[in-house]
Amino acid sequence: MSHELDFSKGKAAIAYTGDLPWHKYGTYFEKGFTSEEALKHAGLDYEVELQELSTGSQVLDSHKAVVRTDTDNVLGVVGNGYEPLQNKDAFRFFDALVDGKEARYETAGALKGGRQIWLLAKIKGQIPIHRDDIIEKYFLLTNRHDGMGSVAGRVTPVRVVCWNTLTAAINHK
Repeated sequence: MSHELDFSKGKAAIAYTGDLPWHKYGTYFEKGFTSEEALKHAGLDYEVELQELSTGSQVLDSHKAVVRTDTDNVLGVVGNGYEPLQNKDAFRFFDALVDGKEARYETAGALKGGRQIWLLAKIKGQIPIHRDDIIEKYFLLTNRHDGMGSVAGRVTPVRVVCWNTLTAAINHK
């Protein structure tokens, strides 16, 4: 599926407010949601841990597996310097912005079995272009559990609801 939403817990790992995402999956919140609700209802209330890698008789000392603790799925292989950032800890950063009423959570979710997660906040105000043509402003937080990237934040005009829109938001200049 091109949306790459995580279904590890039996339903799509996405929460949203506002317009229904194009793929028609997710848990809808009429009046927005908190980061705690995002963790629970977007399927992000899991943790990851590092585990040894072995070939049966030999332990590989230079790398570890990143394992999702609720499913025991290996999300990636990382070097010894990697320290996982749990979803709940990544989201705490955003709470100050939302608690200050400068933004509200718009979407949150997990992709590719939980290898990558996002939390998107809609920032107050809009950018008018011409007459009824406007651009919304969002702040995007992403985190990876596969060793292919780190936690990142950025301003974007793209409403993230899946892998395709996340890629567009990350690549937007």
